[in-house]
Amino acid sequence: MTNSFNFTILFSAFFVFVSCQSQGRATESIPSQPNILVIAIDDLNDWIGCLNEHPQVETPHLDRLASQGILFENAHVQATFCAPSRTSLLSGKMPKTTGCFEFTPRYDQAESLKGHDPWPMWLGESGYKTYGGGKIFHEGTGAGWTAQSFQHEIPSGPNPRPEVMQHWPVRVWDWGAYPDSEAEMGDFKLAQNTRKLLEKTHEQPFLMVAGFRRPHVPLHVPERWFAMYPEETIALPEIPADDLNDVPHPEVGLTSHRAPEHADLVEKKLQRSLTQAYLASISFVDHCVGEVMQGLETGPNHKNTIVILWSDHGFHLGEKQHWAKRTLWEETTRIPLIITGPGIQAGQRIQEPVGLIDLYPTIADLIERKPPAGLEGISLMPVLKGDPDFQRSPVITSLSVDDHAVRSRDFRYIRYSDGSEELYDHRTDPNEFNNLAGDPKYDTLKQELANYLD
Repeated sequence: MTNSFNFTILFSAFFVFVSCQSQGRATESIPSQPNILVIAIDDLNDWIGCLNEHPQVETPHLDRLASQGILFENAHVQATFCAPSRTSLLSGKMPKTTGCFEFTPRYDQAESLKGHDPWPMWLGESGYKTYGGGKIFHEGTGAGWTAQSFQHEIPSGPNPRPEVMQHWPVRVWDWGAYPDSEAEMGDFKLAQNTRKLLEKTHEQPFLMVAGFRRPHVPLHVPERWFAMYPEETIALPEIPADDLNDVPHPEVGLTSHRAPEHADLVEKKLQRSLTQAYLASISFVDHCVGEVMQGLETGPNHKNTIVILWSDHGFHLGEKQHWAKRTLWEETTRIPLIITGPGIQAGQRIQEPVGLIDLYPTIADLIERKPPAGLEGISLMPVLKGDPDFQRSPVITSLSVDDHAVRSRDFRYIRYSDGSEELYDHRTDPNEFNNLAGDPKYDTLKQELANYLD
């Protein structure tokens, strides 16, 4: 009891210290040549504590990071799964411009991106020492041309999988408690090695990117993370049986050989088990984020380092009777986006829509360099400097060359290649249960949102 009480006092004191430090940033200015620490998380949806989208999720490190700076509550991706989303955010160009809607062409294979450096490479050419590890480009950091974006690789390694599948016959979609310790996880090795780098003194400004793979499937993390969420207690999303009756394309999403069918999971009584594995994986990667942030906060670089945390897309956990991604609904497109650091006022929550497409021009403004030509996002620097009147036009997400969603502050508009539509009012329908596209009183609004696609 005494040891537990002493730990509580020490943790509370540390939390107060960090909170005071972060609150003090409001009076500082953003350094002209800040270090930039980027934390990328694969397949993390909006189920983190500070976004309040799942009542049981435990993400203390992500929540604390959000409290230290800006949480963009309405942040969205520009493509609906890993590879094209990462190509878009790293290039600062929309999928419709690059032609990258699938696994191929890769960034280095796309004719539309010849001579256009991704921002890690551009920062390296702008005087930054660049470090990268894990999944940043879809191919990681060690494959082909993308390896040139980072001057130094941060060691990580794969996340191990059991030899015998535990819950599902498709190996990439299996889940369960494995291995015995996080020390065996490539993600945790990446976190430790990033922490060690942050504890060192660096003679020139650095870019450091740690790309974590969980909660991407297969959802294997050690047992202690599963134990946080007893399966029988798992709260499931609200999933009306008739939810797809008013949508024109209920078939969108990953095909059945790539992801479990919702009806199949319900029939096999595996919905709670798979949801438990996703929650466990979120808390595991939150632990990895905490490891990285410990290195920053206790090392010599915290007074001059901007932290940017993002995910490459969201993830359905049965909503719209879908699992995984590749849809134009909120569960696929909405992601956590957090920016903190010196000169950034703590505790801000921004409800205006923003996109990952905005990161490249923002980074250029942070280092006070003219960005490459052709970037299609807008700089978020006014938000970082505390502009209370910041507004952005609606954000576009593309499923294919002719299937797109437009997300404004209050509405989601979807138009498919055959001209069919969906419209949702997030002020009254955050779960997107009621498609308003067929109601004539919304025709003017639909046209206004559709104009952004032209």
